[in-house]
Amino acid sequence: MANSKYACVNTKIMAMRANSLKPEDFRAMIREPDINGVFSYLRENTYYAPFLTEVDTTHLHRQAIEIPLNRMRVYEIEKLMHYLNDTDKRLITTYLMESDIESLRLLIRGLARNADLSEIVPMMVYSEKYTTVPFDKLVKVHSWDEFKKALINTDYYRILEIFKTISIDEDLFPVEKSLERHYYDKLRRTIEKLPKKENKKLITTFRKGIDLLNLIWFYRGKRFYHLSREELLAYALQGGLRIKEEDIQKLTEVKTMDDFMRVVSAPKYEEYAFLFNHEKSIDLHMERRRERFLYFAFQSLFNSDDNGLSKVIAYIRMAEFEIADITSIIESKRYRMSAEETEEFLIRYFN
Repeated sequence: MANSKYACVNTKIMAMRANSLKPEDFRAMIREPDINGVFSYLRENTYYAPFLTEVDTTHLHRQAIEIPLNRMRVYEIEKLMHYLNDTDKRLITTYLMESDIESLRLLIRGLARNADLSEIVPMMVYSEKYTTVPFDKLVKVHSWDEFKKALINTDYYRILEIFKTISIDEDLFPVEKSLERHYYDKLRRTIEKLPKKENKKLITTFRKGIDLLNLIWFYRGKRFYHLSREELLAYALQGGLRIKEEDIQKLTEVKTMDDFMRVVSAPKYEEYAFLFNHEKSIDLHMERRRERFLYFAFQSLFNSDDNGLSKVIAYIRMAEFEIADITSIIESKRYRMSAEETEEFLIRYFN
């Protein structure tokens, strides 16, 4: 029997989910000849329409469409807050931190190249209601020290304070990975506080997602960036389902890619074998395979009998995947890809 505590929000989510795009919508956008056609379809036939009315169609590009779609996603999440108590809101606001961090990343990159940060504002997407970041102050700063000082009353100050300078000539990778790790650590700690029985499947799905992120991190860190054991450990994520602390240690200590592949071929990694099964396209499609795995996991979670926050989180994640697929279709027009090629890059499958 469903938990009456979530009956109201689950009813709201079912209504919101009914507006989501159907396979025929994606097929129709794939058939459109160019980005203008995709935009017109979204504006005239989908629930994204109210957020697309002010888009300048003179020179349409990916960001011009993607930004309002993400603004709608944040708006939808904010609507769900009205149906949740303070404890549950904490988890949802933690998910919203991802938008905060993406906006911080844009500003940091702008600062590194000495850009006028006020010009970046139109590209930023975050929840004005629930953010803890003083973006109104950040967009007015002119130096890295001022930027950090503006964040002094947030968790981000502690993370960024160790980076003494920032410029376009420096590697911004450690800064961005530090922010990413902060997000996942905070999300893990919040999810660990949920009632285990009511949220068992949600917690399991989250932990599998951590496993996948770690496997991709170790693979790419060794194959492309030749990172040291210490660097790999610094940004490995905690809280995975199968990949425990000892497994992280083992994966960071392997010397060659052949050794790495032998380790991940062990039975305990069998569920994640799809990441590495396609030798010729591992590098090209690894991230998409991770997203596809999670898409079907959250779809299953949405339809499950978990009595906790499963439907809420599953809805949020599926909305993200929907926007990711729309973005892939937009990119396919830029590269003049065929319908078959475009479908291959989407997260969802078509029958």
